[in-house]
Amino acid sequence: MGVIGTIVAFIVVLVILVLVHELGHFIAAKLAGITVEEFGIGFPPRLTSTTWRGTRYSINAVPLGGFVKMLGEDGEADAERMRSRGLSPAAVERAMAGAFNRKPIWVRILVLVAGVAMNFVLAVVLYGVAFTQPIPEHVGPMTVTAVQKGSPAASGALMAGDRIVGVDNKRFGTAASDLRLASELTSYVNARAGRVVVLRVDRNGHSLGISVTPRVLTDTDRQQGIGPIGFEWDSPVINGPALASNPVEAVGLSLDTTARIAVQIPGALAGTVAGLLGLAPNTGDARGPIGIAQVTGEVLQQPLVTQLAFVGLLSVNLAVLNVLPFPPLDGGRVAVVLLEAVRRRRLPAEREALIYLTGFLVLITLVILISIQDIARLPGS
Repeated sequence: MGVIGTIVAFIVVLVILVLVHELGHFIAAKLAGITVEEFGIGFPPRLTSTTWRGTRYSINAVPLGGFVKMLGEDGEADAERMRSRGLSPAAVERAMAGAFNRKPIWVRILVLVAGVAMNFVLAVVLYGVAFTQPIPEHVGPMTVTAVQKGSPAASGALMAGDRIVGVDNKRFGTAASDLRLASELTSYVNARAGRVVVLRVDRNGHSLGISVTPRVLTDTDRQQGIGPIGFEWDSPVINGPALASNPVEAVGLSLDTTARIAVQIPGALAGTVAGLLGLAPNTGDARGPIGIAQVTGEVLQQPLVTQLAFVGLLSVNLAVLNVLPFPPLDGGRVAVVLLEAVRRRRLPAEREALIYLTGFLVLITLVILISIQDIARLPGS
């Protein structure tokens, strides 16, 4: 997929994820009787809009998600604007009856976390569908397409075009003890790092035995695409059985997968921040917008099951990151609401604005730092 196609694919995926998130806020606000002033696709400037039942629905020029604008999100600022336009106190109070800040604490919290809930629901649905899809499987033999310089494969004189038909005393075949999947050979090799293995190779009709010693890899090596032997390969692909045999099993697997991923994200995020601050050797598998766009382009060339799982993974990440108690994320806004409940009075508008601005600047800084690493990972960098 070319650069333009990758960018378009990334924008489409991003818009879907963010719109599902904002739809959660929108539905919860409407059910709670909160006045929703605008539901926007993209960000201003506004291209076109229509108003229905008191809410403006708009399409905007910057296609990077969407937003929900509720009356009273900025405290009493909306009421002050109404008064400045000459509305009577009674009219202002009637209008503000549907304001976000006039609703009970528990209602505001439900509205704020509804977007996170919708992203979790989307992830469960996507994973559920993925688990009912046939799983593409590479079967042997494996055809070498490229050999990395300085690798064990190069030292052992493995060449592009070689057909790997087995390893040691194991060969691809149909007997119960034979190798069938390419992954079985790679697993066998990975388990013997540091020990000599003999690759059984067909080269131009001749049978060869090539001895190689698989490398012992670190996490950093794997992140850089270094393999134990150091060659790229291809092989025939067949459709294997789906992971779930029925919808009930698919839902169970989907819930379990979503929960396991969600639990792992905070620790991974902490490791990323530690890496950026120099407190850890690296930032792990963290990706910013550039890195996610690159991976999106690669994944969309893969089978449907991989695409569904990838978008599900992004949805879980978006949900977990938004629920963290850090302004201006949804979790940070919930924390501010709870703080006001404890104090029994609203934070001064300028102090609340400063909190959100500080949090926003910190987030932007993190995104910039991770994006620098994304650029360093690009081919040719």
